[in-house]
Amino acid sequence: MRAFLTPRMLGAHLLALVLVTVALLLAAWQFAAWDARRDAEARDLSRIEPLAITEALGPDDPFLGDLVGQPVVLEGRWLDDATVLVSGRESEGREGFWVVTPLQEDATGSALPVVRGWTADESDVPPAPTGEAEMVAYLQPPEGRVITDADPTDDVVPQLRTADLQQRVEVDLYGAYAVVPPPAADAIAPGDWPHGRTAVNDGTDGLDPATVEQLPPVGQTTALRNLLYGIEWVVFGGFAGFIWWQFVRDSRRAESADGADPEPSPQPDPVGSEP
Repeated sequence: MRAFLTPRMLGAHLLALVLVTVALLLAAWQFAAWDARRDAEARDLSRIEPLAITEALGPDDPFLGDLVGQPVVLEGRWLDDATVLVSGRESEGREGFWVVTPLQEDATGSALPVVRGWTADESDVPPAPTGEAEMVAYLQPPEGRVITDADPTDDVVPQLRTADLQQRVEVDLYGAYAVVPPPAADAIAPGDWPHGRTAVNDGTDGLDPATVEQLPPVGQTTALRNLLYGIEWVVFGGFAGFIWWQFVRDSRRAESADGADPEPSPQPDPVGSEP
């Protein structure tokens, strides 16, 4: 151990420690920037211009991945008798229920389940809206987990599954659902969209805003430079550690060679000695 604690070796240890630490910190910073930019893009994708529901998804169309979080303009009539509560939904650390009412689209005659909002108490749900409505909402894929409904006769369901809701309405259902965004001005892309105060009968009165379960998929090349920089700094840190290890090993070998006893020189044979 004494050989590893000389001033020369201590300097090498300190330099290697500083270089590896700096490299790892810079790598962590780049990875954090990579995550942050991907999260930011996911949020920004949800603020693209809304499409009419007929432009985004047909009643019998499969739900494609690029539709996740797509804002759509809905216009139709509430099917208030088919309102359900979806259990097991959290908001700010509290467990509660989504309040879902299908909206029958004027353009297609099919209905789209709409998450109007969130409530903590199933006995304190405001009356379901009736009549015509027009709003912007985020499209989401239907849920399909295998969860048993403890009481199929009530209006509380464990998941938002199209097959379960189809039994409650007499019209065709879309293979998707939509979430009404909060009334904040920056919740959707700016424009002349029926949203917030300009929405018509969006059914959110008396309910907390529901959170979007899934955000739009992020592009594969988003913040790729940050990811590559992070990997590069990890390589630099590993290289600094390798150089330190080589230096310590070579120094140890040199000291071992210097401290070894020299071999005795051969002695000449005495004069007159027989071979």
